[in-house]
Amino acid sequence: MAKNTRSIEERLQALEDREAIAQAVCGYGYAMDGCNAPAVGSFYAEDGVYAVADVGAFEGRPAVEAITRRETHLGLVHAGCAHISTPPYIVLDGDDAVATCHTMVAMHGENGFFVGRLSASRIQLQRQADGAWRIRHRQNYMLDGDPRGPAMLARLKEGRSLHEGK
Repeated sequence: MAKNTRSIEERLQALEDREAIAQAVCGYGYAMDGCNAPAVGSFYAEDGVYAVADVGAFEGRPAVEAITRRETHLGLVHAGCAHISTPPYIVLDGDDAVATCHTMVAMHGENGFFVGRLSASRIQLQRQADGAWRIRHRQNYMLDGDPRGPAMLARLKEGRSLHEGK
C-alpha cells in the first residue's frame, strides 16, 4: 500500500474543499427550485458561465440569476419540479477543480413525477479571494443520444483543460 505523503492539514483541506464544492453543486438546484436569485448567483464567479447545449449560454452572474425569473423556469416551479444533482466526482488541482455529475429535473405531471430532463454536467470551479469555491463554467449536455454528454462524462478524471471555457 502506498503511503500518503500529504500532511494531515493538507488532507483536511482537501476534504473541506470537496465538501464545499459538493455544496455548490447541489445547492444550485435547491436555490433554483426556491427561485432564490441571490443564492443561485452566490455559487457562480462574477463572470461565470452556465452553458446548456439545447438552451444556450448564460454569461455572468446576473444572467445566471435571471434564470430564476424566466417564464419557462417559473412555469416548471409552479407545476412542481426539482433540480437534482448526483454526488459529483471531484478533481482538485490547487485552487481549481472540476466536478462531474448527472443533473436532472424531476417534474410533476398527471401520473405523478417523472424525469423531464437528464444531463451530463461538467462544472469548473475556482477558489475565490474570499476562500469560497465558485463556478467558473458549467457545461450541460442532455443525455438524449447526443454523443457529447457521454464523451464529457468519460473525462471525469481530467482536470481543467486549457481549451475549455473560463
